[in-house]
Amino acid sequence: MALESDTLADTARRFSEAIRAERQSTLEALAAERQAVLEIIQALKQETFRRRKTATGRFVFGMLLGASAGALTVYFANQRAGEETRLGLTARAETGRATLARRFKQALDAGRLAAQSREEELWERYRRRVSEALQPPPEPEEPLF
Repeated sequence: MALESDTLADTARRFSEAIRAERQSTLEALAAERQAVLEIIQALKQETFRRRKTATGRFVFGMLLGASAGALTVYFANQRAGEETRLGLTARAETGRATLARRFKQALDAGRLAAQSREEELWERYRRRVSEALQPPPEPEEPLF
């Protein structure tokens, strides 16, 4: 019986040691995986930063290039003197203001006419209904037999 007990205890001890060794190797593997994941995340952050910086640089370059092209186009398309340009812009602004005021007045007049027409139509329908309501009801026809 003592021999069986010692054998069982020895087997249990070896089993426990095997479990501890397996647990330790699992923890070490998990730590290595965690470290690898952290390195991947850091590399992704650096790549995102690099791409963002490159994209920002391209955007700024494009904006400057577009603004330069626009300024050159305006410069070459408009070769008038400064005073002449100012007078032309002032005249256009005054003409535009007059045109805008005229269009606004026309729109208001059209709205008034439409409202007046609709009001007259509604009054006519009202008068027709009142006159129909005031007429005496038709007399019943006499039966034929």
